[in-house]
Amino acid sequence: MNESPALPVRHETTQLIRPEFLNHGGTLYGGYMMQWADDMAYNAASLAFPNAIFVTKLFGQFDFTSPAIAGDIIKIFSQVESVGTTSCKVQVWGVIARSGREVFRTFAVMVNVRDGRKTPLKP
Repeated sequence: MNESPALPVRHETTQLIRPEFLNHGGTLYGGYMMQWADDMAYNAASLAFPNAIFVTKLFGQFDFTSPAIAGDIIKIFSQVESVGTTSCKVQVWGVIARSGREVFRTFAVMVNVRDGRKTPLKP
C-alpha cells in the first residue's frame, strides 16, 4: 500500500462506558471496543471512498494499553493511513476523553468487494 497524503481526514466518535459494557473484572470488555473499532474503520474507509463496498479483511494486533471503567467517556478515532489498489489501511485508536490516556490502538485493512470479488478503489 502506498502512503496517501491526500487522505488525512480524522473521524471521531464517543462512547460512554456503561455498566453493561464491563467484564467480570469491572473494566471495559474488549469485544465492545473491537466492535466500535470495526465500525470506525468502516466509516473512515467509506467516507474516503463513497462508491466502495467495504468488508474488513483483517485487524492488526489490538493493543489494549489501559483499562476503561464505568463512567469513562472514550473518544474513538479513525483515519485512512494508506491506499492500495483494492483496499485501504485505517488506523483506529481510543482515548479516555477526560484525561487523554490511550485505551487501545490498532489498524484495519478494508477491502472493496463487489459480487464477491476485490474491486479497484475510485475516489
